[in-house]
Amino acid sequence: MTHAEHRPAAWGRWGADDERGALNRLGPQAALRGIATVREGRSIPLAVPLRAGKGPIAGRRQPLQHFMVRDGGDYAAGLTEKGFGFADDCVVLSTHGNTHLDALAHVWQDHRMWNGHSADHVTSHGARRCAIDRVGPIVTRGILVDLAAPGGPSDHDGHAISLAELVAAVGATGCTPAAGDVLLVRTGWLARWRRGEATEALWAGLAPECAEWIDEQGFVLVGADNIAVEQGPSADPADTAPLHVELIRNRGIHLMELVDLEALAATGRAEFLLMIAPLPLVGGVGSPVNPVAVL
Repeated sequence: MTHAEHRPAAWGRWGADDERGALNRLGPQAALRGIATVREGRSIPLAVPLRAGKGPIAGRRQPLQHFMVRDGGDYAAGLTEKGFGFADDCVVLSTHGNTHLDALAHVWQDHRMWNGHSADHVTSHGARRCAIDRVGPIVTRGILVDLAAPGGPSDHDGHAISLAELVAAVGATGCTPAAGDVLLVRTGWLARWRRGEATEALWAGLAPECAEWIDEQGFVLVGADNIAVEQGPSADPADTAPLHVELIRNRGIHLMELVDLEALAATGRAEFLLMIAPLPLVGGVGSPVNPVAVL
């Protein structure tokens, strides 16, 4: 059977016109489950700092540019109002650079993206279907698995985290996944990148075989501290991003990449309240995010 003949079982799960995918599992129960994990009221940001010309970023994407459009020099030169003063700036950045969330319109195969929507809906003017503005705020329970401990499965790059390794790691947290949860995976790539021990050309990540189990647990989103959540580059040169296709296109599960999990992992906490708010970029196929874990 070819890809074109195969209709993923998850298509139509939330209706023929659905554009939110697994986010339909979110609701008051998921938010309250996350709130119930809060013990200290301490917030931990999970985003990589945005610095002009710097930061981890996948190939073919431009680093962030930061411009001042008004600053103190304007006033010193006498070019603006006297007395009152203000500064202003702007940024130009890739929506898939640094810490970001993929929209369901981000990938397709055989000209079909999530739920069977045609790739024709993604034009030079943006995505008319499954865009990032369909996502909205995500408030739920997060579950963190740390696979980067010394001697762990991904304490080096190039490793594909197997289904058995992922299941064992989630089991070791003592958390039972529930519909609406978010899974965060620490591979150690970001820490190694900061130490100059890793590049954007190779990273440990999840193997494609993990996709079905992730869906069965009810996760709405998977995030990781690497370039693409999945192992990269793909073990199959003919299949560029198999986990992206299987989770985003086939199952409607979002991916969040380049998440800074170092401070969170250091707390030893496996579950927490997680809040993610993508920019409501109409027609966007991704968005920078600043996820926050509340312990």
